[in-house]
Amino acid sequence: MKTTLTFLVLLIILFGCNKENSGNDEKNNGIVIKGYIPGSKAKSQQLKSGGLTLADAKKVLVFSKYYYKLFDISDTTFKATADYGTGAALIFLNDNYQYIGTLSPQGLNILPLGNLINGENTTIDLSKLTLVGNSVIPTHDPLGSEIKISPKEINSLKIIDDYYEAIARNIDANSNNKPDVLEHKQILIYTMLTVFGGKWGNNQRAPIVTDSAHYFVNYMVEVGGGDSLSFNNNEISVKGPIEEPYNDIKLWGFMKAPACGGNRGFISSFCREGIAAPGAPWGSAFLPLKKGTYTLTLNGNQSFSVYYSNINMYSNLFIVVPTLHTNGDGKLSSISFEYKLSNGTTIDPGNMLTNVMVQFSDNQMKQFYVNDKNKLTTQTGFTELVFATPLDISRLYQVDIWYDDMLGNQYDIMWRQ
Repeated sequence: MKTTLTFLVLLIILFGCNKENSGNDEKNNGIVIKGYIPGSKAKSQQLKSGGLTLADAKKVLVFSKYYYKLFDISDTTFKATADYGTGAALIFLNDNYQYIGTLSPQGLNILPLGNLINGENTTIDLSKLTLVGNSVIPTHDPLGSEIKISPKEINSLKIIDDYYEAIARNIDANSNNKPDVLEHKQILIYTMLTVFGGKWGNNQRAPIVTDSAHYFVNYMVEVGGGDSLSFNNNEISVKGPIEEPYNDIKLWGFMKAPACGGNRGFISSFCREGIAAPGAPWGSAFLPLKKGTYTLTLNGNQSFSVYYSNINMYSNLFIVVPTLHTNGDGKLSSISFEYKLSNGTTIDPGNMLTNVMVQFSDNQMKQFYVNDKNKLTTQTGFTELVFATPLDISRLYQVDIWYDDMLGNQYDIMWRQ
């Protein structure tokens, strides 16, 4: 097992402050989301497989990488909360916790809660809900009203429908007819991408961004388990997909509770290692894994069927472009950031990201600064990181800017001088 390389170190840092919780009362702080469901099983409602309609819904599961909350539907109405600055899916279940559908305004199966009309005091009233296939459609569309978001940002986030198919399939990975999150046995699987961004900017020079046609990209898959799950030694493996299995998936690293934080039993990373392309800024090439059904095995005998959706890298990639500002002594006083799609279009990061972390390393890849305790978020703003005490960067070789997108996938945009 390789534990000294940059990928694992950064992976561990990112998970250290993640949170996860459940709730079913109004004591939970957050963005209020409410609505109601017609009580009769009207013929106009389209049936799902198994004959379920939205009138069968008794629970709303508010789900993110960072938390889950379960709320009752009482007398056809519900009132749920979700965390400000995250991307939240609302999943409707019957009284046996069977999946019925996912809230889907404008075909977007997520509520991006980072750029809201009333900030953290926003209330979203979806009004009447109806079911079309697996999509729960609100009479009141919050996109463009309570949620300030442009059509281009909606379209960028829309290319992620398979992600929510993965959530739906993975609700009960151990097949005991109960959502895994209620037993703290949930399995979360995400993509981690490392992209060479180019050269950072400074006082005298604008940043130089790599042409998107020549990105160097490394892919990894992260798997996290709830705090009721663990394994001995390094007895964890991923195999698949069952439709067309690989023979080269390898365990890259892991961390167990309590070190991994976030009410998780473990986090782990897996990759397929290839040959680095000529001119690559690192000496490895981690290949993408295709979507499909994989088997996660703990201790050689505890297996989970997990569906993995690998999003198109370009559809949800945002280049975070840094410019370093130094004082008269050459020490770093602040960093300013721009946020762009791969085609160069500037975006509002509040609709697309949940947090931004900065890491500095020397030419031996030894980390000497990270803002893991004060990441940029919706609450802090995403445009600038200010250093109360100017930082000596005389040995700075590499800047890694990490962010989580609204789905929880992790991106490392790497910059050099």
